[in-house]
Amino acid sequence: MRRGQAITAFAALALALTACGSAQTPPGGVATGGLQAKPADLSGMNNYFIANNEQMGWFVTDADGLPLYRYDKDVPKPSKSNCEGECAKAWKPVLADKTPMATGVDPISMGVLTRPDGTKQLTIQGWPQYTFAEDKTAGDMKGQGKGGVWFVTAPNGAKITGGKAQNNSNKSSSTPGTSPSSGTAQTPQSAPPPAAPGY
Repeated sequence: MRRGQAITAFAALALALTACGSAQTPPGGVATGGLQAKPADLSGMNNYFIANNEQMGWFVTDADGLPLYRYDKDVPKPSKSNCEGECAKAWKPVLADKTPMATGVDPISMGVLTRPDGTKQLTIQGWPQYTFAEDKTAGDMKGQGKGGVWFVTAPNGAKITGGKAQNNSNKSSSTPGTSPSSGTAQTPQSAPPPAAPGY
């Protein structure tokens, strides 16, 4: 009989403690009185990302997952774009009207040049950056190798020619990639996987 009473008393005590504990936690399960993390305000920045696929390795994308390209006829030092007029309609300069920020790209390598029309254009390692008008969805790379002068940009600023870029050849990755010819690509990374190059 005493054992049954002890178990009943223990159960009653546990129930009372649970009730007390739940009274201190507001609906939604968030405790009050502690420090609360405030989301970072990225509205004052142009955000870029890195992505990976088996054919290209790591490359830089815009916020929509479209690859960034560099043009062999541009000049990196000092940065100068030689793509204007009709060229700039097909190869849209990547605008940098706000502070550029790219996860997986060394911030020191990122810069901004002022085009003749006054717009600001992103540079990586001095090379002006572009998107290609025929790339419509993440994973498209229709501009790769165009005319032998347009190439997707690697996170270190190198151009990606046949296969993977110089200094950008991870043989394996913790994040599976997809071939650009499949029409799909992984979502731009908000943070690079451990095997990603960059900073």
